[in-house]
Amino acid sequence: RTARAGGRGRAVSLVGERDVSLVHAAEKLCGSSMEKCPDVTDDDAVRLLGPASKAVRLARMKLLDVGFDELAKKHRERKARDRRERIKAEKAARKAAKRAKKARG
Repeated sequence: RTARAGGRGRAVSLVGERDVSLVHAAEKLCGSSMEKCPDVTDDDAVRLLGPASKAVRLARMKLLDVGFDELAKKHRERKARDRRERIKAEKAARKAAKRAKKARG
């Protein structure tokens, strides 16, 4: 549980069918496994899904309001352009090193 300012609490991760592989990967990475919390029943989890889904929907709406999609698109385009330029520069550097080596002998 994060941002609890020293308060006590329990963090519960709701894992759906599509998340199982991610959980297994996280467990492998950290070297420990997560166990099902005996204090939280499936019915409890279903009750939590409503507020969680609402929060996700509101967050998505807020992101649309601030133009996040456009910002994300520009960021992806900039990253792709930077990658292309880096690959081009690396290729030119390899070519120059090859020519220099050839010129030396």
